[in-house]
Amino acid sequence: MLKMSLLMTLLTVFVGCGIVDGKNNDLTYEKLVNLTIEEFESDMPEFGDSDYEFYNIDYGDDLRSNSDIKIWKNEKYIKLVVYDQSEDFTRTRYYEMRDDGLRNVNGHPDIDFDSLEEKEPDYIEKQGEVIKD
Repeated sequence: MLKMSLLMTLLTVFVGCGIVDGKNNDLTYEKLVNLTIEEFESDMPEFGDSDYEFYNIDYGDDLRSNSDIKIWKNEKYIKLVVYDQSEDFTRTRYYEMRDDGLRNVNGHPDIDFDSLEEKEPDYIEKQGEVIKD
């Protein structure tokens, strides 16, 4: 809960200062990646805390080095693929950059994820290594 309130406070500051403003987003890729990982972490219970097996997955201590990230800045979307420790299981999340912060848009009926995937991302990172900046 503390993480979520801290994230909301930071996003409020970013919005208030004009850092987050849709298509003309001034956030650096580094900040976008960090916000995305924080958002993912806030949605997931700690390993071992969930009785529901689907959520009881060990992603390790460093999500960034266990993730692939693509950012389409003009379209305002971020794709995060997180691998578990054995790399047998992945969890994929799509986020949309909005004026009020990031929003999980997995399965959103109005977003054509296939068309998005066909476009060249502006930023690509694979397991902590920047491939395209």
